[in-house]
Amino acid sequence: MSPPAPQPLVSVIVPAYRRPESLRRAVESLLRQDFDPAAYEIIVVDSSPDDVNARLLAELETQAAPSLRWFRKAPEGPGPSRNLGAHHAHAAFLAFLDSDCAASPQWLRCGLAAFDDGVGIVQGRTVPQTGTPHHFFNRTLEVRQESFLYETANIFYRRQAFVEGGGFPPDLAGALELPFGGEDVALAWTVKRAGWTTRFAHDALVEHDVRRFTYKEWLVDHHLFIVPHLISRFPELRRFFFARYFFDRYQAALSLAFLGLALAPLTWFALALASPYFLLRSWEPSRTLRGPLRLARAFLYLPRDTVSFCVLISGSIRFRTLLL
Repeated sequence: MSPPAPQPLVSVIVPAYRRPESLRRAVESLLRQDFDPAAYEIIVVDSSPDDVNARLLAELETQAAPSLRWFRKAPEGPGPSRNLGAHHAHAAFLAFLDSDCAASPQWLRCGLAAFDDGVGIVQGRTVPQTGTPHHFFNRTLEVRQESFLYETANIFYRRQAFVEGGGFPPDLAGALELPFGGEDVALAWTVKRAGWTTRFAHDALVEHDVRRFTYKEWLVDHHLFIVPHLISRFPELRRFFFARYFFDRYQAALSLAFLGLALAPLTWFALALASPYFLLRSWEPSRTLRGPLRLARAFLYLPRDTVSFCVLISGSIRFRTLLL
């Protein structure tokens, strides 16, 4: 009888939904790791309504030295897909990479090297895709030091810590129709509360796609709705926000401007309370707006910041936890 196949050291889990070009780039980057192919496996969980990604993965399997498996499921957001991948994983460590990312050749080696006794989570460095021009409506992910959000675009879990944390929770918005995310934050802080420590691996590098947003996508960030709920579950997160009760300094300045507007019928001097917002937005660093155009930045951002203020207010009321 032949001996059993050795268990891999790490399982790489990639949730996917359409976008086959990005998925190809992600999986091909995993096939180029400077890591023993027998020591890792790749698991893709696809929620696409067609079989385009499945046909792509069948093609890539023919050139894969590590094990490459994939599963199909209904679209429910990336959290359940990651949980399904973890359920089918064979390794003691779980590495999560998003399908719109490409891992550097040393990604697995450097991420795993950061684990030590008691370390349950290792976060890697994420940068925008090299050579992609910046545009006002472009969006990407950049993580250059340990982030309190523990984004799953590039993160490693000790399997024991992942299991103790209960995996990624269902969408935190409950019965609401739109998925709001936040499951990566909730899992990480549950694991930290259980006593596991975290590390940041600077050389566990991935590049994140740079995607052009539509104006509507840029204007409305519905993910902000869930942030008050995260704070209600994990009050320790407050220290990462501006003055603890504002999402950032721009929202704090905008709240001050709204206060000035409300007081204006009593005294016109109250309108001066709007000046910090316009100064902050006009003079913040910008790679796209130069010279006098920087003065227009506040007026460009005012509608977006106002919508964000309304979304945060709605979330604060819904989850009975204030964050403006």
